[in-house]
Amino acid sequence: MDLRKLQIFTTVADAGSFSAAAEHLHMAQPAVSIAVRKLEDSLGISLFDRSGRRIALTAEGEALLRRAHSILQQVEELKASAGDLKNLLRGELSIACPSMLATYYLPDLLSGFLAEHPGLTAAVTQAGTAQVEDMLLGDEIELGVTTDGGAAELERWPLVTEQIVVCVATTHPWSRHRSLRIQDLHQAPMVVYESGYFIRQQLDQLCQAAGVEPDLRVQSNFLPLLLRMVKQGLGATVGLRTMAEQEPGIVGIPLAPRAEVPMALARRSGKTLSRANQAFLDWLIAQEAAPPAAGALQS
Repeated sequence: MDLRKLQIFTTVADAGSFSAAAEHLHMAQPAVSIAVRKLEDSLGISLFDRSGRRIALTAEGEALLRRAHSILQQVEELKASAGDLKNLLRGELSIACPSMLATYYLPDLLSGFLAEHPGLTAAVTQAGTAQVEDMLLGDEIELGVTTDGGAAELERWPLVTEQIVVCVATTHPWSRHRSLRIQDLHQAPMVVYESGYFIRQQLDQLCQAAGVEPDLRVQSNFLPLLLRMVKQGLGATVGLRTMAEQEPGIVGIPLAPRAEVPMALARRSGKTLSRANQAFLDWLIAQEAAPPAAGALQS
């Protein structure tokens, strides 16, 4: 059935005349009459009684009018729903991210994006950078936060470069030091991430190059556990500067020479993203191109 003819029919029926409907539809009256006649021919019924001075709906016309209003309403709702999806008013952003960035960096980033797309939700999966890259390459996820370098099959957009610091409790003997050498960590009690996290990989590389062997008391990917152990004085850990700045009871001491972790948002090259994920990537790129502001991506 031609929806346009159905719309013309309902307009004629609601207006009570072909001329009034033609004016409302911005059509010539003969064209309106022809459209209604073709609808009648296609259905094999008469919709209007034209014998009097004014047209009147037949019984069949009355029944069709009720159905036609319902059909046209459903069509408009379908169009609106499709428009919502196109404009990203609904959907879910899905991203994998290491726990430290997910805790201290990602919330501000997601808040800015979701504020502009109130119909969207976000799902964040915690994983180390090595696992994030494996998940991206295996098409388990579309977007993930990893290091700014690594597998060539991944396309990356820089997010933030964070300084690595040694994190200790405020009561620790090192808490007033302005910097620490990697040699200072030799035989020092430490609570650290498990292998598979970039910051652990950096620590291992620095220690190996300097012949340093820390006393690894706890290894875990559960960040709250590591922080609790540090605050209770069990040992030091390595973390990002933003964590030390935001976490009460923790002091961050820079390493000398300076060590940094460049982080990036990544996807598998050529991967088609969902509308929500593509919107987040587009938004991120636009933020990078905008003039720097408080809380901007670069640090």
